[in-house]
Amino acid sequence: MIQVAYKMPVLFVDDIETSKRFYRDLLGLDVMHDFGENIVFRDAVSLWQRQRAETIIHGAPRKQPSDTDKPVELYFETDDITALWQQLQRSDVDVIHGLKEEPWGQRTCRIYDPDRYILEIAEPMDAVVRRLASADMNTAAIARKTQLDEDAVARILRAQQ
Repeated sequence: MIQVAYKMPVLFVDDIETSKRFYRDLLGLDVMHDFGENIVFRDAVSLWQRQRAETIIHGAPRKQPSDTDKPVELYFETDDITALWQQLQRSDVDVIHGLKEEPWGQRTCRIYDPDRYILEIAEPMDAVVRRLASADMNTAAIARKTQLDEDAVARILRAQQ
C-alpha cells in the first residue's frame, strides 16, 4: 500500500508579508523556508500568496470566488508519487491537475476531497534534490531550481550517501 503522510495546512493569504509577520513575530513560529510568495513555518503551517497559489493550482488567478473555493490547501507527501497518481487515476476522484513538475522541481498533483477542499500531494523535497542530482545537476543548479539554499542541498545529498 502506498503511504501518504499529512504535513501541514497551506493557507492562501492576500498579503504574504502581513501574514508572515503575524505568524513569525506575534506567534513566534520559526520560518523554515521563505520563498517570497510561499512561507513554510517549521512544524506548523505554510502560507501562499493567494494569486500565486491560484495561478499554480488553477492556471490563473480566480476572477471571483465561488462557493466551492476554499482558501486553504491540505499538503501531503508520499515517497511514491507516480504510483499514487496511477491509483488516483483509477478512482473517481475529482482532479484539479494531474502529476506535474512545479517550477521549483517538485512533482505534485492536486485533487478535491468530497467537501471540495484542495489536497496537494507531492514528493518530499529531499526526493526532489536526489532526483535532480541523479540527472547530473550540481549543488548550485539544484539550489537555484528548488530555491533551497546550497547548504540544505548539500546536507540532503550527504545524507543519501
